[in-house]
Amino acid sequence: MDTPEKIVKKTRPFFLNYFAKLANDLNTLTAAPVVCTLTNVELMNSLDDLESLIEKDRSVAYVREDGLNSGDVHLIFDVATSIALTGLMMMMGEAVIQTQVKTRDYNEEFQEGFNEVSNQVVGAMNDLVEKKMPEGGHLFLEKTTHCEFGNMPPTFRDGVTYLVASADIQVANFPVEVCRWVMSRGFAEALLKIEIEGTPEEMAASAAKAPPPREAPPAPEVVEEQVEVEEVASSEVEEGEEAPGMATPEDLARIDAGSVEFSNADGLPAPDEPGSVRIVMLEQPFSLKEEEKIMRAINAMREEGHRYIGVDRNGKLIRVVSQSDLRQVMGPFFGTKAMGPRDKAICTLPLGKLNQNQQLVRVSLAGTINQAADLLMEFNLRALPVISNQGVLRGFVTVHAVLNYFRKKKRA
Repeated sequence: MDTPEKIVKKTRPFFLNYFAKLANDLNTLTAAPVVCTLTNVELMNSLDDLESLIEKDRSVAYVREDGLNSGDVHLIFDVATSIALTGLMMMMGEAVIQTQVKTRDYNEEFQEGFNEVSNQVVGAMNDLVEKKMPEGGHLFLEKTTHCEFGNMPPTFRDGVTYLVASADIQVANFPVEVCRWVMSRGFAEALLKIEIEGTPEEMAASAAKAPPPREAPPAPEVVEEQVEVEEVASSEVEEGEEAPGMATPEDLARIDAGSVEFSNADGLPAPDEPGSVRIVMLEQPFSLKEEEKIMRAINAMREEGHRYIGVDRNGKLIRVVSQSDLRQVMGPFFGTKAMGPRDKAICTLPLGKLNQNQQLVRVSLAGTINQAADLLMEFNLRALPVISNQGVLRGFVTVHAVLNYFRKKKRA
């Protein structure tokens, strides 16, 4: 078990990499310079310790990892920082933002904006989480709250050990404020591949979950017949014969038909080892609430490059809007000339007004590539949303990603 000092040393490279990426993403979101500087990494395991993190009004986002259910993360931003980020994102005048920051006037509009900022913050971390936890790690934003001084987030748990990373964040010319990322022990261990000593209760629970040690199988007896078999198996294959394990023409035909899964080890057909849909889930998830304006979706596609947008109701995906959907609504010449009264009226409508009769076709995060391929073909879709067990959008599978997957496996 590593000491707290070693844990801090091991985790610093990850956080330095993350804060560099986050600064770049927030710069893109706000069109303003953002600097994130890691200042401290420490362990806390009591509500008394955690209470020190809410010494002023804070904006708090609660984030849960749902691929492995390893734990959660709290993003704790100073109110002044969340006001500055939200105001710039919403293109408010700098003088107005300065006044709001100085008075720390955190109204409902800024709370809604902080939700969008939090999505960006979580997205930056998810890019790293999915590389570090390819077996199933994925974060999703569950809720954001405003915690006044002395009020703890209800999602903090006593007796749980947390890894706390602190960073100074400066947004444009606004004051530098400290913000914190509070990772529960289970998530920190799974993400950073470290062992953290927890409370006695945590250690006892971990020991109870640990599988019993496996006994080594007895060494097989070596007989002369085995030697002869090995010699035959290692001999060269004569011309016209098929080597053991070689894919046959029938196998390749089944591959082209999309009815064969592949083993990650050798690329050969392995029907009992289904390929995870995560392998082809290459389009990043992006959602907007159903009450947000259609213009917000247009800007997300034009300026941020999103090709598919999930429509969100109470945190769950209810339908999908694509670039072709918006072109169909706005007309083929939209964007090439000044907006007329009709265009302006459409842009101010809620996004939820689009595709209201759409049959939502989706695949589970635990689904297979074959399932995704079948749905894409059956419903003649270009992309398919992937959702978690809670109905939260996790990404998109496109036709091109599935085709490329089977082409590569066929070549293998």
